[in-house]
Amino acid sequence: MSTGMTSPTSGMLSPQASGLQTPSNNLLNLVHQDSVPVVIVKRCATWRYMQRIHQGGMVLYNTAMLSEMDLRRGYSDEKTQRRAMQYFLLGTSLATILEIPSPIDCLKALNLVVQEATSRRNVLDVKSIEETGEYSLLEVRQLPFNLDYVITFTSLCDMIAQVYEKLSMDDRMWNMATIEMFQKIDNRFKKILAVVSKELETMARDVMLDELNAMDPLGTAQDHEWDI
Repeated sequence: MSTGMTSPTSGMLSPQASGLQTPSNNLLNLVHQDSVPVVIVKRCATWRYMQRIHQGGMVLYNTAMLSEMDLRRGYSDEKTQRRAMQYFLLGTSLATILEIPSPIDCLKALNLVVQEATSRRNVLDVKSIEETGEYSLLEVRQLPFNLDYVITFTSLCDMIAQVYEKLSMDDRMWNMATIEMFQKIDNRFKKILAVVSKELETMARDVMLDELNAMDPLGTAQDHEWDI
């Protein structure tokens, strides 16, 4: 089954194209060549695809169909529960940023939230953070229940896709300063994609192995090292 999707890392701005370490004219050329809007469109499509994958019943990169049960089995450890809290805090903060009318003001706020979300301080120490008021835009709150990772990440995918869609509303906003901010934000979101994509590929491989083993009526397939 063909998804028609590119990999999460496709459409990245190369070191030469990003303009972050090159003369100012190259950054301005990025604007004239519409490179940033093109990347934004690709990112929107990728995050929407990730959202559909985590809703279950989608084929991952033309390999195997991942059901909701497959996803929950793959995301069952304690580490994933901690990450769910981080994604929840980021997602709720992005929801607030999306209420900012101006795309450029939204970009500036987003840049600050990303910096706060990636700071060295443990964002899971909610009580301490609430007392110190360390973060200005990152919304930190205590929850009386455990989060469902699959649902939480699906919601985060939606929020990030909406953020990229918001940034596509004004092509005139792109200059050297805004492109540099966008690059930092985009790099952070790509790291999330890289981690999740690797986990999904492992799940897809497990599903394919299970299917191959189920096809062996004698049960000897489990002893075979499938090259997947």
